[in-house]
Amino acid sequence: MNFKTLYGKLLSLITFIAGVDTAKKFDARFRFHRKLNLKHPSTLADKVSYIELHDQSPLAPMCTDKFAVRDYIAARGYGDILIPLLMEAVDSVDKVDFSILPETFILKATHGCRMNYVVKHKSQMDEKQCRKVMRQWMRTKYGTYSMEPHYLSIPPRIYAEKFIDDMTGLIDYKIHCMNGNPEFVMVCTERSDKDGESMSVKFSLFDMEWKPIDAIVRYKNEQKGPMDIPKPKTLERMIQIARDLSKGFKFVRVDLYEVNERVLFGEMTFSPAVCVFPYFSDEFNARMGEKLLI
Repeated sequence: MNFKTLYGKLLSLITFIAGVDTAKKFDARFRFHRKLNLKHPSTLADKVSYIELHDQSPLAPMCTDKFAVRDYIAARGYGDILIPLLMEAVDSVDKVDFSILPETFILKATHGCRMNYVVKHKSQMDEKQCRKVMRQWMRTKYGTYSMEPHYLSIPPRIYAEKFIDDMTGLIDYKIHCMNGNPEFVMVCTERSDKDGESMSVKFSLFDMEWKPIDAIVRYKNEQKGPMDIPKPKTLERMIQIARDLSKGFKFVRVDLYEVNERVLFGEMTFSPAVCVFPYFSDEFNARMGEKLLI
């Protein structure tokens, strides 16, 4: 039994004995050294945590599901921003058919984070190792050790998409939306994910007019990034997409890419950094909490 499984059992025990709020506050202090107030939530971390535990939208599991969200995106008229699908989602590793996939592709799991397997040269890949990794994904009950209950109803499946670009070169624009309004963008650059667990990345913050916000603090391998990143050419369309997709949700982060002046969809996230935001300064955490109405 690995640490994550044991930790999940500990949180479940705390929840059973003292309630879900106590378990969430314990997790926030133990892993992220951030204190939460869930009785009278005021900061961004407080309020997003409260929403996750007590007032999450019933659509959150479907929109978090990496495969099911494609239907949600298409239904809102944005099918053109979806990365091309190469293999439908399957519920067993044995059903993954490599023979139908091109030389380059990416495999993804539907029910968690950091469950991506990039294959740049199928003719050179270690299929046995790939299937071993995917079986580990399928055994993972995401959400138990991270206090993100909306993940628990997502069925574990695996699907394949077209591979767009190298992880270290593709800029990720994470638009944080509150009460249906895009409020700020977190830009991710210089990302590396060598072992599937420890990710190195630089974060930069901008408001909706692309003015830099100095509010990133270093947390482990997450560091402050440059504040002179050029504004994406498709920013206005990104903002409109995020606004349309976030309607009806109190809080959601819409992740988008810009490739050859075209917007592509990444994912929708309702509990970034398990709702704790350890990479935001205390002042920014408090200021954004004032904007979020719950």
